[in-house]
Amino acid sequence: MAEQYKSLHPVKYYRDYLSHNIRPDGRVFDTFRPVILNTGSIDTADGSALSKLGQTTVVCGIKAELCKPKAESPNKGFVVPNLDLPPLCSPKFRPGPPSDQAQVLSQLINDIIENSQCIDLTDLCIFPDKLAWCLYIDFICLDFDGSVVDACIIALVGALKTGKAYIHECFDDIQ
Repeated sequence: MAEQYKSLHPVKYYRDYLSHNIRPDGRVFDTFRPVILNTGSIDTADGSALSKLGQTTVVCGIKAELCKPKAESPNKGFVVPNLDLPPLCSPKFRPGPPSDQAQVLSQLINDIIENSQCIDLTDLCIFPDKLAWCLYIDFICLDFDGSVVDACIIALVGALKTGKAYIHECFDDIQ
């Protein structure tokens, strides 16, 4: 019944919760979702972690490859994040090519990585204009219940901290 009310009158649905100072999941406004982080989840990856934020679950796997730096930034390596939102995580998503939402969220995660400087791309350069690391960062959402970007970033930091030695050396300063 609540789902029908939410779909028929979404503004009133949320206003009712706002007027009682609670969220639809029953939490008060200043309460965080519970966080769980399990690192080293995937043996075949160079770094991995699984994060659970409330009911949202994301697994992150990192593969590191040697490559030639981009011509416009010869002293930097690069990262390639990709978020997969398969149909198993929510009925909102359909099988097939990545949805627009998955592509937008992948770009948002890339922007967060670059702007926060949580990964210093110059640390990924081995020899300027010749050799650098490329980190392929894959996120797979297993359960989608909001805050998926937050869950991805938590999983990313866990995966970087527990990565193989050559990744770990680059990121010793992450707390």
